[in-house]
Amino acid sequence: MLLMTFGTGTRTIRATLRPFLAILVCMASVAHGQQLPTPDSNEAVRRAAARMDTNQDGFQEATFSDGTIMVQIPAGPFTMGRVGERDAEPEREVTLDAFWIGKFPVTVAQFRAFVEATGYRTDAEHGAGAWQWNGWAPETPDEDRDAWDLMADGRWNNIYFEQGDDHPVGSVSWNDAQAYCAWLAEGFGLPFTLPTEAQWEKAARGDDGRVFPWGNESPTGRHANLADLRFMSKYGHARQPDPGLDDGYVETSPVDAYPLGRSPYGVYDLAGNLGEWVYDIYDRDYYSQAPDANPRGPARPDGLSDAEIDRVNRGGSWVDRAGDLGTEGGHTILSYQRTGDEQNSADDHMGFRIAIDFRSRSPKPDLEGVEIIRRHVRGSVYMLQATGDVAGNVAALPSDRGTLLVDTQFVELASLLRQSLEEIDAEDVTLIVNTHHHDDHAEGNARFGPGAAIIGSLNLRDRFLGAPAHARPTITFENELTLYWGDETVRLVHFPNAHTDSDVVVHFVTANVFHLGDLFNAGTTSFPSIDLESGGSLQGLVTALAELLEVVPDDARIIPGHYAISDRNGLGATYRMIVETAAFVRGQIESGRSVEETVELGLPAPYDSWGLTGYTSGSAWIENLYSAIQANGDAPRPE
Repeated sequence: MLLMTFGTGTRTIRATLRPFLAILVCMASVAHGQQLPTPDSNEAVRRAAARMDTNQDGFQEATFSDGTIMVQIPAGPFTMGRVGERDAEPEREVTLDAFWIGKFPVTVAQFRAFVEATGYRTDAEHGAGAWQWNGWAPETPDEDRDAWDLMADGRWNNIYFEQGDDHPVGSVSWNDAQAYCAWLAEGFGLPFTLPTEAQWEKAARGDDGRVFPWGNESPTGRHANLADLRFMSKYGHARQPDPGLDDGYVETSPVDAYPLGRSPYGVYDLAGNLGEWVYDIYDRDYYSQAPDANPRGPARPDGLSDAEIDRVNRGGSWVDRAGDLGTEGGHTILSYQRTGDEQNSADDHMGFRIAIDFRSRSPKPDLEGVEIIRRHVRGSVYMLQATGDVAGNVAALPSDRGTLLVDTQFVELASLLRQSLEEIDAEDVTLIVNTHHHDDHAEGNARFGPGAAIIGSLNLRDRFLGAPAHARPTITFENELTLYWGDETVRLVHFPNAHTDSDVVVHFVTANVFHLGDLFNAGTTSFPSIDLESGGSLQGLVTALAELLEVVPDDARIIPGHYAISDRNGLGATYRMIVETAAFVRGQIESGRSVEETVELGLPAPYDSWGLTGYTSGSAWIENLYSAIQANGDAPRPE
């Protein structure tokens, strides 16, 4: 039996491992516009990989059964862009979530395996052809003609120069690269994709703003494959080769040929050899408009064909010069330089590498024009609420020791939160309590964390493994923890395996205020959600709400994870809804109805009118319940 009191009582619970069953819920909820939690990428990759290691540079590597090796790039800020570089201004700090990127570009052998397994025909083979060097060599450096021809028979396996299986595959289009990613994703059950431009640049430059993957010093023949004396001996002065360098190859080289040129994370070939397609649409002015967190490039314009859309290329190739800090534009292997080509075009100096990006399945809501509304709750406690309910509710408790914040919302909203805190003389945030790990509640740790201690449940810290150190909990507890903050007593209680496995309820005792995080979303505009992938469970959520109803006084005020300030009556209504809708869905499962049939049937009254405007609709809630009941084999029955 699970017991809990808010004083010195005892809590006991046996945690259970939850099956990895959230993919259906994730896909359905995104279709309804819900901001979903980012899955635990460490656990998902670990399940799919054949082997996990730490590389020589200290970062996690996952090796898959087909030989693909991925490197985890940790979350946090880095310097993106370059002052004076027309295509890459302004230089600014960009914050990224953790992601995985290929240690090497995709090789000829790997792409061949894809083609043989699927019968795929590339854009070049569908009649577009591929651009190839024609071998024409200018006689003098001032002859400006490029040595390019569009060859009708040019393709990945007819690239007009010799390649080994361990060379990067070239003459593939952006569309071809995405098709390869989709095949890999289906095979391993992970969201393989092309890296975003920001992800690629961070993987290449690290967090210290370097200009080449290996640092700021100019390359030698041991750092990268670029236009050198061997290139010049065959192709002359085209592309401004460096006659003082000898990298050992005329055209492409094996993907592991330059260990001295690897990035600070241990990623190879991010400069030279072949340039690389990334996910983003190319826009010369995008850097001046891009968000400061997880930019994904401009939206695809309506009504344009592939031939009319340019995608970004990064990294330079065997035909490009090293470049220097004073170079503006042009083709170089500098890590901040960028060019664009039609996404259906193929070129013998363009290849790609892959990424695993869980955020690609759970895009953020539109944060443009969002405001933070400040609401006084009771005593010294305030609630800070994002308009449009695009992020979780924040509680603020100012004191002479600084301000205690409960949750920190999305990182993009940090400056708005600070402005709102200044209006109540609470800008000095020295303590943060996280109710759980989801981005809309805790991503702002990256902004507030450097000046504050962060408290969370014992297993919450594991949920932040990919985050920078200052964004992770520094104080953890297993069951309960009591704080004394100014004139307020603050009690924290951990509810495992409910909405997630790390939920914390915050009780401001003197003010008689509870912050319940996403254990409770007030009102009828949205159904709740159960994050099965992060250890949540239907039975755990019902048990948590039942316990809270036993201890929350009638006159208490409740800050929910989302929507307006509520009370015990609102909490009771949500509890009854969960129990009754779960019993309904269980009945449909027992009668043999599929999830699709149950969604078509819909929820019975009065719950058929819930979830019409919020982030979880009735159909998404049915799908969530269906997966939760299947995962745990039971559902609570109404009393």
